[in-house]
Amino acid sequence: MTKERDFGHICQKNTCHYCCVETEMLLTKKDVQRIVRSTLISPTEFAIRNEEGYLMLQNRHKANESQCFFLNEKGLCSIYQIRPEGCKFYPIIWNFEDHQAILDDYCPHCGEFALKLSSTSDNLENFIFRLFGKL
Repeated sequence: MTKERDFGHICQKNTCHYCCVETEMLLTKKDVQRIVRSTLISPTEFAIRNEEGYLMLQNRHKANESQCFFLNEKGLCSIYQIRPEGCKFYPIIWNFEDHQAILDDYCPHCGEFALKLSSTSDNLENFIFRLFGKL
């Protein structure tokens, strides 16, 4: 993981896991393989297919919310070191209409990530291409 994508310190500083509530994080095959290899948890427990057929993290009901399967009781990612690649980029997301990386205003702390946007754009574009095979 490159330093420019190590955004977790901002989330930890703000004790925030907002993006892990009702997550719609897509998974690559490599994400699933890495998680299974490291946790020995079956993909059927933590991943589902969305309407378009892409794998995504499964949510489970905890603390009156629908939260990421891997969010623990302390509001921390239990697989942080091996988290999905999309989680490493967030809150920088790909805008398919404008074909560019943008900050997701759903993130309550997205302004703190602004300096990372330009340095991450090319990496995110490559990730999106690997995930969907097109832009």
